[in-house]
Amino acid sequence: MDIMKSNPKMLSAKNIVQLSQAILELGMNKGNEGQKFLTELAKKSKSLALQQCAGFDYDSVVGSFKSALGEIKEDPMTANYDAKVASDGPDTCDKGMANEKIVNPAITELSKEIRLLSGIAFAATNFIPNKN
Repeated sequence: MDIMKSNPKMLSAKNIVQLSQAILELGMNKGNEGQKFLTELAKKSKSLALQQCAGFDYDSVVGSFKSALGEIKEDPMTANYDAKVASDGPDTCDKGMANEKIVNPAITELSKEIRLLSGIAFAATNFIPNKN
């Protein structure tokens, strides 16, 4: 995934807050897209793991990125934490899929992308100075 080319806001960011916002927005959008994809797969399957991935696991992905976006200016430390925990959803999803012995390269790739965006967002938000 070529992150810089996929989001021109990243290229035009004038400071670390703008860059972090662009990364978090990309993560949230990717999480939403991933959740829609997983929901469609879950409709065709009786897998409880897939249903959990599409529901709770990716609700937490989207929620964490969204929460980080809302906190970025007033509470950068909490935004930093939320950016990091966005990767918990794919981790839990992958464990559930492994437990049910489900192998789906598209889900694996989605999980990798969310973890990557979470890590990049965590690193970027770590450079935002705290207000206090």
